[in-house]
Amino acid sequence: MTKREENEFLKRIENAKSNNIFVQEEINLDSHIRGVYGFFAIKDNEQIPFYVGKSINIFSRMFTGHIYDYLRGVKNTDVQKRMEDFLTKGYIIEVRILKKVKYNGDSFIQDANRLALAELEEIVKQQENGYCITKDQLSEAVKREAEEKAWNDVFGKS
Repeated sequence: MTKREENEFLKRIENAKSNNIFVQEEINLDSHIRGVYGFFAIKDNEQIPFYVGKSINIFSRMFTGHIYDYLRGVKNTDVQKRMEDFLTKGYIIEVRILKKVKYNGDSFIQDANRLALAELEEIVKQQENGYCITKDQLSEAVKREAEEKAWNDVFGKS
């Protein structure tokens, strides 16, 4: 990484902080953490997990994606819209590592599926507690059209 790129990321981090968006200290320029992360809205004693995601580099995902896009005014995704909603209501946003997932190196497919499974396990854990039940938290493994139709056929809902 060039000095110019490093300075740009440091500006993005400071911009996030000044907008009440914080990332766990371990998530930094040099961290290269592969795993599952969570977005939390925090106010007083209340903590609301509202998004779970996975990445091969959590820092990069935040500061070239989710947080960076939000700070640039992009609010197209559910996670960005929810960030806006919580910040407007006086919450701060924290991003935390929920689970680190190391590469095993046996095969790309197996390593990719381990990361996807770790994400899905965290999503299910949050949903069992009544959180993260939004359109953006549907597993990539779900074949939406066919599975939603089958579900509706059984439960009669749409």
